Amino acid sequence: MRRTNLCTKPAETLDALAGNPSNWRDFKNGTKMSLQPGQYVASCNVTEHGSKNAAIQYWDETHHVQLGSVWNGVIGVNVMRIDVQTASDKCNFSACGCRATDFIVERADTHALASGGGGLPAFFAAGTAPY
Repeated sequence: MRRTNLCTKPAETLDALAGNPSNWRDFKNGTKMSLQPGQYVASCNVTEHGSKNAAIQYWDETHHVQLGSVWNGVIGVNVMRIDVQTASDKCNFSACGCRATDFIVERADTHALASGGGGLPAFFAAGTAPY
């Protein structure tokens, strides 16, 4: 199966260096995209931290559901798993306390194949989440 980045603007930069991750109003939202029910792997590249810890979220604005998150994000690539239950055309990345770019959202099965496995990534197994 071919890998496909479902992110509509992967090179977009979310810049919320001065934000405080404990205040939801400080998060900056990225471009919206559509996702169908299923399991996905999402990642972005944090290029700079602000004075607070970095936080990256992936959420569904239509259903007001946080689908995945990375708290205390590190400089470099940050990865999260996403389990979408209901189709939505208003899913997006959100960042706070950092500058992030290079957004990728792909189906979990194609990510696993590209990583050398035949099934889902190991962190989809119970108790092995990477965060």
